[in-house]
Amino acid sequence: MYTVLLAVKSKIILQELKRLRIWGDSTGFQICEITSDFEKLIGRLQETHYHLVLLEARPDNHVLALLQTIKKEKLCNAVAIVSQNPDFKTVRKSFLLGVDDYLATPLEISPFIALFSKIENTEHGKIAAEICKKEELLSYFEHADNAVKEYLDGLLYTALFEYMDLSEAFACVKRIIESVITALFERHEWLEAYFAPEDYIPQGEAFSDYEELIPKSIDDFYAFFLEFSDLYPAHGNGLDDILLYILNRPEGDLKQKTISEELYINRSYLSTVFAAQIKVNFVDYVNTVKMKRAAYLLKHTKRKVIDIAGVLDYKDMGYFLKKFKAKYGVTPSQYRIPETYEFQI
Repeated sequence: MYTVLLAVKSKIILQELKRLRIWGDSTGFQICEITSDFEKLIGRLQETHYHLVLLEARPDNHVLALLQTIKKEKLCNAVAIVSQNPDFKTVRKSFLLGVDDYLATPLEISPFIALFSKIENTEHGKIAAEICKKEELLSYFEHADNAVKEYLDGLLYTALFEYMDLSEAFACVKRIIESVITALFERHEWLEAYFAPEDYIPQGEAFSDYEELIPKSIDDFYAFFLEFSDLYPAHGNGLDDILLYILNRPEGDLKQKTISEELYINRSYLSTVFAAQIKVNFVDYVNTVKMKRAAYLLKHTKRKVIDIAGVLDYKDMGYFLKKFKAKYGVTPSQYRIPETYEFQI
């Protein structure tokens, strides 16, 4: 449903607008608020976003100044002026300031339908653009392409430029990130063993500090890309079965001998091809996989550290602790402590 605000004082114009059979389910546009207080109009629009504002041109409401502010601050998707006595000078200046339409009484249905179509096409264009960004980001993931950092920086600036309302900019960024993460989890079932989608999908509440939340969401998403790339680096087709075997069995026997026998691959060939393609030796990669599984179990289960080490086939507890601290900079117990935990002195 598209929301509409009527900012009118004239009872005649208000009656004409209400009598037009263009509101509701038939068009998807609904009058949600009516105001005659032009002095508080800008403040109202800063609080609540509308898809369309119908603004009456009157000698006492400084319509051009209101229009200029609304357009400059992008306080709504579209604004149209309605008037009983339009004059050429006001009409001309209105269009120069970016008004979407200028409607004179008696009001007819056809100009409104054209205006509604324009707004819908703009919205559909935004949706199409978001879908395009989703597919482009998925391509960066599938190719483990580090150029994604520049792309994400561009996404941040685009969102902040297109949406003066930061809550809408955040909503746009969230939709794109959520769609990418959802698609990745659908394509790669092994991801569930290492990540929880909600840990990387932006979460915002009313009155959030979106100026900080938007770049943080982008940074967290890039961190997810780096984690994903560690587990599923760029590689040729010949290595895919090996990577998937390891990723789907982080708690299994991942020795070269075992995998070679299971996949009917020569051990020396496995070791040589593996290191050549992903630039990491086999043992280091397996340790990375196991450490990321350990991190997931620490964050999302109540298993004891010794039990996690055991299930990941680390028989030497000291070696497990050493490897975990080398990867994350803290011990497993410290890693498990919530970020919001406040130490008492």
